[in-house]
Amino acid sequence: MTVDGADIHYQDFSPVDASRQPGLLFVHGHGAHAHWWDFIAPAFIDDFHVIAIDLSGSGDSQHRKQYNAGQFAREMIAVTTHAGLIEPVIVAHSFGGTLARVAAWLNPGVFRQLVLVDSVISSRRRVASSMTEPSPESLPEKVRFYDTLEAGQKRFRLRPPQPCDNAYILAYIARYSLKQTAKGYCFKLDQRLFAKMIEDPLGLPDGIAMVEGINCPVYCIYGRNSRFFGAEQVEQMAALLGSEATIVIDQAHHHVFLDQPLAFIQALQNILKPGTD
Repeated sequence: MTVDGADIHYQDFSPVDASRQPGLLFVHGHGAHAHWWDFIAPAFIDDFHVIAIDLSGSGDSQHRKQYNAGQFAREMIAVTTHAGLIEPVIVAHSFGGTLARVAAWLNPGVFRQLVLVDSVISSRRRVASSMTEPSPESLPEKVRFYDTLEAGQKRFRLRPPQPCDNAYILAYIARYSLKQTAKGYCFKLDQRLFAKMIEDPLGLPDGIAMVEGINCPVYCIYGRNSRFFGAEQVEQMAALLGSEATIVIDQAHHHVFLDQPLAFIQALQNILKPGTD
């Protein structure tokens, strides 16, 4: 589908008769794409109409000349409408969580629940790397090409760096992170995405104020070994959301659902009790 002039891709995991089920939208983090959820989404198709989005600049969605948080939010709303999701729950990882709470705050009443996955809530107002409109021509070219798919896969790394015992998952998502071009294989991600982020023209509040203003239940699942969730951050999150809504996954780092997919699925199933809040 097309959103604000860019082609946006999403995956629909559910059978064709899922239209009467409640909706579930998975949103990836920076540097990721919809296929990161391929190991998670099928666990929910019996109870939910499940989709996963490629945000613009990522996966099989089109790159933009510039990006902002409100635009990403419109992409999320658009795919839920296009897929026909009913009272969707949104589950979003890392930077995707930052953008998902913007979508929930800007669109009260659309989402039934918001689940942040290892996504820190900051008191800073800015959701951009650049405060002025960048010139695409002035940005350095960072695209690197590889002769074979296998050569490109070997260059795949998790960011931020962390160990991950599930090498087969990394190999799988690495394969879907690359595309073939006339010059060879390259990563699909817009390598200049953060450089092309501008301040949202709507003027967004800081993360804490935004979460406090969201009118649906908000949960957080984080990794015990996450570099972003030290004692202070965990305490802040529990104070903001409540201790029961702040769930830790043992033996997991920032990429929680890659490290411990089964434990993550169980934690999410405990939150997503169909027909309840």
